[in-house]
Amino acid sequence: MVGQIHIKDLTFDCIIGTLPQERVQPQPIVLNLTVWLDFTHSAENDDLIHSIDYSKLAEEVKDFICHSQFKLEETLVYKSAERILANYPKALAVEVRVLKPFAIPCAKGAESSIKLERA
Repeated sequence: MVGQIHIKDLTFDCIIGTLPQERVQPQPIVLNLTVWLDFTHSAENDDLIHSIDYSKLAEEVKDFICHSQFKLEETLVYKSAERILANYPKALAVEVRVLKPFAIPCAKGAESSIKLERA
């Protein structure tokens, strides 16, 4: 039985963007993750070993993004999704969405997303 784990509105500051000021001044982003995985063993055993520790996942993805200092949102979501699939073998698929709330004046922001599935 395939289920989903969601991490919603993980907000932190990082270097993201192509403009000169964006390369030196961290700005807020809002990250949303969805991970698809088989819930069968975790539901039968009620044990985290059969699932994904979403707290650990959130911290690892945040650290990865902050240390990478991406220029494009598209690169951020793609590389983050690849990393999650590489580091979490239980993940069958992952969707990564990022929002830059101050990217566009008079808008709620600019958002990019991608969904990758394990081959």
